Amino acid sequence: MALQSRDSARGGISETANSTRILHVLCGLGIAVLALGPVSTPLAAQTETVIYSFPGGATGLYSPFAGLVMDTTGALYGAASSGGQMGDGGVFKLAPPAEKGGSWTETSIYSSASPAEGEGFFDAGFLVLDKTGSLYGTVRWDGTRGFGAVFQLTPPASGDTWTETGLYNFGSGSDAQNPYAGLIAAGGALYGTTQWGGSSGEGAVFRLTPPAQAGGAWSETVLYSFTGGNDGGEPLASPTAHDGKLYGTTLNGGAGGNGVVYQLSPPAKGSTVWTETVLHAFPANFTNDGSSPQGALIFDKQGALYGTTPQTYGAVNYGMVFKLTPPDWEETILYAFTGGNDGEYPAGSLILDAKGSLYGTTAGYPYGNQTGANEGSVFRLTPPAVAGGAWTETTLHTFTGGSDGGIPTDGLLLKGDALYGTTTSGGPDAQCGCGVVFEITP
Repeated sequence: MALQSRDSARGGISETANSTRILHVLCGLGIAVLALGPVSTPLAAQTETVIYSFPGGATGLYSPFAGLVMDTTGALYGAASSGGQMGDGGVFKLAPPAEKGGSWTETSIYSSASPAEGEGFFDAGFLVLDKTGSLYGTVRWDGTRGFGAVFQLTPPASGDTWTETGLYNFGSGSDAQNPYAGLIAAGGALYGTTQWGGSSGEGAVFRLTPPAQAGGAWSETVLYSFTGGNDGGEPLASPTAHDGKLYGTTLNGGAGGNGVVYQLSPPAKGSTVWTETVLHAFPANFTNDGSSPQGALIFDKQGALYGTTPQTYGAVNYGMVFKLTPPDWEETILYAFTGGNDGEYPAGSLILDAKGSLYGTTAGYPYGNQTGANEGSVFRLTPPAVAGGAWTETTLHTFTGGSDGGIPTDGLLLKGDALYGTTTSGGPDAQCGCGVVFEITP
C-alpha cells in the first residue's frame, strides 16, 4: 500500500496538514481574544465559482463538513454529513468537465447500508488517497462494535461500483472510540485520533498497520490515551507527522483547561511507550490567548507549527491563527479575527503556499451578530516583508449563505492558483440550502 500524505493528496506544499462540526465551532460564545494589530485588507480581486451544488433529496448526499482531496485526473473527493442510504451521509466524487467552463459531474460513491458499516460521515474529515486511487476514512458511530470504524474504498476496475472494506471497528474498554477527524498516512501506516475512549475515556491517538499479506487483518495500536488533565483531552483533529513524531491539538484539558498542542515521540529502543509532550497549553479564561483548538496543524520548512482556534480570550472574541516556533515553541498570534468583514470562528486546518502565505476558512456564526458577515469566509494571511512585522489578512471571499454557499467548516485544497473547498449550507436552491463545492481563482 503506497499511501499519500494528506498534503500531497490535497496539493499543498507542507509535509502534512479535520473536519469540524458546527456544534463545536459555536460552543462557548462570548469569549474575547488578544488583538495584536495585524492588518486586514479589503476584498481582493478573487472570483468564487460554485462548481457543484448539493440538491438533497431522498438518497442524494448533502451538507459536506469536510475538506477535499484531488486525484491525478483532477477529480475531487469528499464526505457529506447527510443523505445517502441511511441519511447519515457518505463519500462523493466530482469529475471535472471535459472542456473549460463545463459542468462538474457528481457521483455518490458510497454510503452505509446498515449500522454495522458505520454512521457519521459528517466527521469523516479529509480522506486519504493512495496511488491506486483507493480512499481511506472514518465513520464516527456504530460499526460492528458500536464505536465507529475505519474504511477503505477501492475504485472499480470497470463500471461505477466502488468496493467498501471495513479495516477496523473500534471497541469498548480502553480502545480508541468515536473518531471525529479523518486520517493521515505516514510510513505505510494510517494514523488518527478519537474524541473519546482510551484508558481514561478522554480520547486517543491510534495507528493502523496494514497486513503482511493481502487480505489479512489490519492491526490497531493505541499509541496514547489522553487523561483530560494537563496532557489534554478530546482530540478533534487528525495528527500531523513530522520527523518521525506526531503533533496535534486537543479540545480541552491542559493546565488552563482550554486545550493543548501536543507532540508524541515514538518509543525508545526496547520500549513500546510513546511519550507525550505538551508544547503549548491554552490558558484559563480572560487571558490573551486562544481556546479549544479543533483543526489539524501544519509545518513550514523551518519547522514552525501553525494552527487555528475558533475561540479566544482577551480583547476580541472571534478566533485566531497562531504560530509555535521551535525549539521553545514560543507562541505568536499571527491574526485575531474581528467578527467583521474578515470573518469569525476559524476552526479548520490551514494550508501554506510556496511564498509562505497561509490560507483558511472561518465558519461564521449562523445566528448572526452585530458587526458583519456571519456565513463564513475564505482568507489569506501574508507574512511580513520584515521579520517581526504584522501579517496581512486578506478576505478572498465572504459567503452570503445564498447561491454562493455558507458556513465552510474545514480547510482548503490548493491546486495551482485555485482554492477548492466546501460549505455545509447555502446554494442556488434556497429551499434546500444543502451546501456547495466551490473554487476560488485570482
